[in-house]
Amino acid sequence: MSSYEHIVGIYLAAGHSSRMGTCKLSLPFAGVPLGAMALKEIVQSKINSLLIVTKDIQTTWLRSVEMLLTNTVHWENIISLQAHLGQSYSLQAGIQRAIQIGADSVVIFLADQPFITSHMINHLIHQSNKEKDFVAAFDGEHMKPPILFQKKAFPFLLSTTGDQGARSLLKREILKGVKIHVDPSILLDIDTEEQYEYSKSLYNGVII
Repeated sequence: MSSYEHIVGIYLAAGHSSRMGTCKLSLPFAGVPLGAMALKEIVQSKINSLLIVTKDIQTTWLRSVEMLLTNTVHWENIISLQAHLGQSYSLQAGIQRAIQIGADSVVIFLADQPFITSHMINHLIHQSNKEKDFVAAFDGEHMKPPILFQKKAFPFLLSTTGDQGARSLLKREILKGVKIHVDPSILLDIDTEEQYEYSKSLYNGVII
C-alpha cells in the first residue's frame, strides 16, 4: 500500500432489521448503540474518510456518536433512498460518493459487526496493492466484510444488484484478490435476537 492513497470506508447501515423487528443498530451493546461499536474502531484505523450510508436522515444511534466522528475523521452521512430494494443500492450510493471525493480504494463495512478491530482493518489495508482487486476478511469458510476494493473494482461494484452487494462478485470470482484469515468471532454479524443475545454474552470474552 502506498502512503498517499486515499482510503475511504463505506459503512453500510441502511438495512431494515426485518428479522429483529426493531432497529437493531439502536440496541444497547457494551454501553453504546450497536451501530456505534464498529465506528469506534474504524476511526482509529488508517481509513482517511468515512461514508456512513443510512436509509434515513437524523438517525438516532448515529447522532450519539457524531462528536466522536467529527473529532477523529472526515465523515459524511449518505442517504440511500433505494435501500429498501437491497444492499447493493446502499453500496452503490457509497461507491458513487467515494468516486466523487477521489477514493483510491474503499473498505466495505457492515454496521452490525460489533467485534471488528482497528488492528484487523489496518492489516487488510497493509496487504493491499495495485495488483489485487480486493483484500477480504475470511472466517475459514466465507469471505466477509470488512473487504477492501481497489479503484479498478469500482465499476463492478456499481453493477451489483439485489441484496447480495459485493458478495455476488466474490462468489462469481469476477475479481482477483486475497483472503485474510480472521478469528470467526471477530466477524460475527447480528441479524436475529438470538445472535444479539449471544454476541452480548460473548463480548467480555473477546480479545479486542
